[in-house]
Amino acid sequence: MKKVYSLYILLIVILFASCWNKSKYKGYTLTESGLYYKLEVIGEGKRKPLKGEYLQLLITYKTDKDSVFMDTYSNNETGKVILPFQHSSFEGSFEEGLSNMNDGDSVSFIVNADSLFKRFFKADLPMFLTPESMIKMDVKLFRILTPKEYQEELKNYADMVEDRDIEEQRKLQNYLDTCHTEYYPLNNGMFYLPLKQGAGDNAESGNTIKIHYKGYFLNGKMFESTYDRKEPLELVVGTQGQIIEGLENAIKLMNEGAKTKFIIPSRLAYGESGSSTGIVPPYTTVVYEIELLSLTKYNN
Repeated sequence: MKKVYSLYILLIVILFASCWNKSKYKGYTLTESGLYYKLEVIGEGKRKPLKGEYLQLLITYKTDKDSVFMDTYSNNETGKVILPFQHSSFEGSFEEGLSNMNDGDSVSFIVNADSLFKRFFKADLPMFLTPESMIKMDVKLFRILTPKEYQEELKNYADMVEDRDIEEQRKLQNYLDTCHTEYYPLNNGMFYLPLKQGAGDNAESGNTIKIHYKGYFLNGKMFESTYDRKEPLELVVGTQGQIIEGLENAIKLMNEGAKTKFIIPSRLAYGESGSSTGIVPPYTTVVYEIELLSLTKYNN
């Protein structure tokens, strides 16, 4: 009778546990904060990270339909990135799940797209996602680094930076030598190619402008376009933080109606870190084709 009673209690506990975990994603567990997680691989690590340490991670980002749209291989050849282990940037963040991982573990998380991009990446939501979209993040924790180990990694990285800069210059020169188009050099290291002549004065700080643009890698692959969104970008020239420095410089060389192609080195584009979304890798020269649709001068 005692065994039957114990079995009955066990079944009740399992029933309540299944009711409490109201996950709408098969195989995933839902936490109280709204984070969905599923353990994929158990590593051989023996400890979990502590606040102030650093995590070496490999991350793949997917839509909730399992379509991959971004991964950390965009940042470097190994695909590994290092993130400081701190507090979660939003309720239901994958960072909450990292606190329960050992090195070697692989876990799949499901998080809200709007929160991830605005709170973690501090970037606009990509046009193929909505604020209600959910994103799958497949995360592997390779290594937990102490602050001392992290400083050693930074030194190794600094030694590599010079080589990356030289490699970027080599790729740019190869592009200029083989593109069969004569770009004109600028003193800041950019190059430009006029495509359509405009009229009037060049854009300057304080002007309100509307532009259409396409962003390309040197291999011709497009990574962003206002034409695809069917909505031009409107901005006030000279307002800090709106666009990358190279685009700001380019716009000031254009007048209304002009269309120009600019080659922008990484130091005037997304630098040694790459874009916040990971779409543009570090040390990547980019090409922007810009059309200045309208220009309204600031009136005192």
